[in-house]
Amino acid sequence: MTSTKSRIATELERSFARQGFAEQGVEALRAEADVSLRTLYKHFPSREAMIIGALEHRDRTYFDWLAGGAAEGVDHVLHPLVRLGDWLGEVANTGCLFLNALAEYPDSAAIAAVVKDHKARLADEFRLRLERVAPGQDTRDLAATLFLLHEGMTQAARLQGRERATEAAMRAARAALAAEDIR
Repeated sequence: MTSTKSRIATELERSFARQGFAEQGVEALRAEADVSLRTLYKHFPSREAMIIGALEHRDRTYFDWLAGGAAEGVDHVLHPLVRLGDWLGEVANTGCLFLNALAEYPDSAAIAAVVKDHKARLADEFRLRLERVAPGQDTRDLAATLFLLHEGMTQAARLQGRERATEAAMRAARAALAAEDIR
């Protein structure tokens, strides 16, 4: 992605995260990105393309955020939940930008594809982390449970607060791991 396109995508993502998808017109989005209308449309030729650009930017940013953590053990598996708690406190606590976009544009196959890809990659992140700490063990159901806790934590944080949602998700995740004898 070119630096101009990347900068615009960054501003679109911030704007949609702050104000939602329906609230602002193209002129407001252009002003937020601090580019001409021609430049905006050169890189993102439609509102749908702007939303997709913002979501793709969020995807890259979020997976960079999740990278790292403990190399082994339960802490390796729980790292995405810990980092989500940090994200909800430091970056955004407005629900899931991907699901918000899908709710606003349920008929957009292109937006649905970006959302599904992001969620599949998140689910796979838990599967890969579990594979590393429990090689040879069937952890597909556990990976699905951890993904569900991740998604629920994101939504619950809006209603219950980040701390409470994080504590509940971590407690449930540790119990699920212990039930599978992953310690």
